[in-house]
Amino acid sequence: MKTTRYFEEQVLRQRPYIEREWCRSVIEEPVHYEVQDDGRIRFWGAVIFAGRNRAAHAKGGHARRRRDSPQRLPRPQLQATDMKLHYYAETDSLCIELKAGPSVETREIASGVNADLDADGTMIGLDIDGASTGLDLTTLETVALPLTRMKAA
Repeated sequence: MKTTRYFEEQVLRQRPYIEREWCRSVIEEPVHYEVQDDGRIRFWGAVIFAGRNRAAHAKGGHARRRRDSPQRLPRPQLQATDMKLHYYAETDSLCIELKAGPSVETREIASGVNADLDADGTMIGLDIDGASTGLDLTTLETVALPLTRMKAA
């Protein structure tokens, strides 16, 4: 199965519970699929894990929980950690890593915006699809942010 750098670096790293075989089976036998404006394809299917049947959504070849409408997230306090922004041109995705660690759940909070939650329900990251069409990625401006260190790669 061919994957993108985004899939390898963000999806699998942040969601260690995802098995490649789940993705492969959803792509091979989707319940539903749609081609997005940018040419990427979203696949929906079902996977079985931990003895349960779970609805899954595969986007560009990855499975995640699918919600039919935007979700409200609890507002737990974030702990101090390095925040990172990753942009993947091949998928036009902007990933904002708020806190390092694995995600146990992904919620679609708006069309094209997914929140990653850890085991405690704390939001640890955001994935934004179609980032270059809806955002100005050429400038990063911080306002009243108590930076002690800034690093550009």
